[in-house]
This record gives sequence, C-alpha cells and structure tokens, in this order.
Amino acid sequence: MSFEVTYNGDIQYIKVFYSTEKTRAGKYYGDFYKKMDALASDLKRLKNELDEDSEKAAKIAKDAANKALSERYGPLRYIIDERHWDEDMVISKILDDRKEEMLALAQKTFNNEVLLEEDGAAEYKIHLSEGGIEVDGEPVETSIMELFDSDNYHELNEAKLEKLEKLDWFIIWSRTEAGEFKTEGGIHQGSYSSKELNMSNCLLTYRDLPLIIPSNGTDIFSNELEIHFVDETRVSLEMNNT
Repeated sequence: MSFEVTYNGDIQYIKVFYSTEKTRAGKYYGDFYKKMDALASDLKRLKNELDEDSEKAAKIAKDAANKALSERYGPLRYIIDERHWDEDMVISKILDDRKEEMLALAQKTFNNEVLLEEDGAAEYKIHLSEGGIEVDGEPVETSIMELFDSDNYHELNEAKLEKLEKLDWFIIWSRTEAGEFKTEGGIHQGSYSSKELNMSNCLLTYRDLPLIIPSNGTDIFSNELEIHFVDETRVSLEMNNT
C-alpha cells in the first residue's frame, strides 16, 4: 500500500548576503562586499561617536533652546518640556549619509539575476504554521501546532537572527510561497502515522524527509528585500528587474 503526504501551507525561502572571505573573493561581486565593508566600518565608528556624544549634544541643544526662548519671550515664560525631551532627538547627519551610500550601492547592485544566481553567505528555508497535513489529498486530523510551538523551532529561528544582528551589515531576501509540499520521491509505502511527522531545522518532515517539494506549483504572496545596518535600523530595497 502506498500513500503521499503533503503539507498544505506556507514555506519561506531566506537568502542572506553579508561579508565573508568567500563572498569578498567572488569574481563578480567581491568588490561590492569590500565597498560595503568600508562604508559599514565608517558607519560603526560614527555610531560609536554618536553614542558617546548624544547626551552632551542633547544638553547643549536643550540649553540653547531654553536660552533662545528666554531671550525672545522673557525669563521662564516658555521652556523645553523635560517630559518630551529625549537625547535620541540628536542624530548624526554624516551617519545617515553613510547609510544612504550603502543603500544606493546595494540598490545599484542587486537585481533578480543577482538574487537568484549569487551564492550569498547563507541560505535556508522554514515552514510557517498556517497550514495542515494531507494524505492523498485528504486532510487528516494531525495537530502540527505543537511542532511549531516547540522551543526548538523558536530557538533555531532566534539563533539565526542573533548571528546576523552581530554583523556590521547584511542584506536579507525573504520570499514566502503557498502551496502543497511533499517529500523527495513523494510516495511512501505502508500506512500513514502521525508519529512519523516531525520538525527538523524548522521544516516539517515525514520519515525524516522534509516536506519541501511543490506538488502543483506555488503562489508567491510575499517577496521582500531589506538591508540591515549596524545601528539596528533597516531599509527596504526595491526589487530591480534589470
């Protein structure tokens, strides 16, 4: 007796580009990574300077504002409200300029061909929880939420993100597709058992084979490209079709 198991739901493909010895040595895009590293190094220095100077700069700005108000309207008539004052109001124009340079360089470099063909530095896929299991096209009452709610699923996702957040910069491409996904080979022998359904590396598996092979094509409903900077900000990149 044979049967086919499918996950009728969403899968997210993730590809991350950042500087490594391999990417810097790339024949076609090695210079891109080196230029981004140089800009990111300057950005990191400027961020550290801003962190050191922001409190003092904010006090200078606040004192100057209070002085100007006093000179214009008389002593203590108007003052800056301490409750709404924040040292984060002081920004670095040079720092923002460096981010604009990095953004422009990335926007100029990345197009669909680069996204698809360039190796990048990391590439993986994960299943998302909005879906269910089917056997021979029929839904089965198998609870998969406990697999998605497991500590292992969340810890693996968080570990990947924590690794990236330690970098001076990275570009991440995430594409979410909906469809029916089967295992390599598709057909299994014997009888279906929910006990043979597991989660490995954030992917649902059946008999230790990930359910990642589309059965009848997929629908893309999310396609995002972002650049992340060392100051913990991020900006979306436009998908360049040229």
